[in-house]
Amino acid sequence: MKKIGLKRKLMDKMMPKEFGFISGLFHVGVFTLQSGVDETLGKIGFRDYMFPAIKEAMDTAEKLGITPIVGENIEDFGKRFIELLKTSLLVENASLKKKADGSYVFSLNNCFMAKSAHTVAGTKGVCPMAMVMAAMVEKYTNEDVMVEYSDLTPKGSVTNISASKIDYVNK
Repeated sequence: MKKIGLKRKLMDKMMPKEFGFISGLFHVGVFTLQSGVDETLGKIGFRDYMFPAIKEAMDTAEKLGITPIVGENIEDFGKRFIELLKTSLLVENASLKKKADGSYVFSLNNCFMAKSAHTVAGTKGVCPMAMVMAAMVEKYTNEDVMVEYSDLTPKGSVTNISASKIDYVNK
């Protein structure tokens, strides 16, 4: 763990402060898009538009030779995704915990971008990494996924993710 801590400190020193501003603007764009889709379509906008787009991008990345993050179950591929986030130094730690009702809580702790991004972007939206986690849950379980807005803090985020096998009747 000390090695990651040292790398992170070096990264913090070497990264221009403008990166934080750019990261904040990126988050503003993502959160604004989310809010617009939510206002226009409701929560199904995530299910019908955002998650399919993320899943398509994941398929494209796999075609480029990036190893897909798969696993035996949600916890297994969640663990693999978290390791990727930690290895990339985006977060110091993260967790995916199953709640008694079958939903999940995805938490990012000491996220490299959180302080600047959440300050610039505000506190209403779904963390982009949580959106990827939710899209992976949907992709690999073939269950419909819903997310709630993340609790965004200067150090990270906490997002509730629910997956269920619901048959929707198209009218």
